[in-house]
Amino acid sequence: MSIPWNPFRIVKGFFFVRDASNRVTEKKISGNMVGSGFTKGGVIIFGKDGKQKYAYLEGSLEEIPSEDIIAAAAAVKAEQQ
Repeated sequence: MSIPWNPFRIVKGFFFVRDASNRVTEKKISGNMVGSGFTKGGVIIFGKDGKQKYAYLEGSLEEIPSEDIIAAAAAVKAEQQ
């Protein structure tokens, strides 16, 4: 007999929601928190030649590597001069 649901997955989901709530509270983020929490974004930086130079895919509860993004943009800008 197999179990149609995984109780460990449910517990993991509760921890994810708790961690997300704690992060929002710590960073004092306010606003509309309604919507799909599963929609993710990202950043792609292309060079003048149209080729991808840098890509960042957002992960849940991960900090955006802003220094890396700025460095990649600066490198592309320097490459074009």
